[in-house]
Amino acid sequence: MKKTILLLSTLFTLSGCSLLPSPYKPSVEQGNVIKTEQVQQLQLGMSESQVLYVMGTPMVRSTFNSNQWHYLFTSLYSDQNSKQSEVKHLTLTFQNGALQSIQEK
Repeated sequence: MKKTILLLSTLFTLSGCSLLPSPYKPSVEQGNVIKTEQVQQLQLGMSESQVLYVMGTPMVRSTFNSNQWHYLFTSLYSDQNSKQSEVKHLTLTFQNGALQSIQEK
């Protein structure tokens, strides 16, 4: 009898936890917030320093191809109020120090 009462009170206590609101999860942002205006300023033939001035430091410089710069943006637990990047992945390729191609994904 005591075990049954203990079991029932434990079940009711644990089921009451599901009525609580979910805990706060802060948004976790990683990478560069890339705006469309920044991408529109890029022009083929720009030097690496000019691209750095417009875009900022790239998130990743390719290990296997040192002439590729990757600008990435991801957001975990984001809501309507958190920053959102208009461009999620931008790859810039250089040849002889000049911007050769722009790929937006």
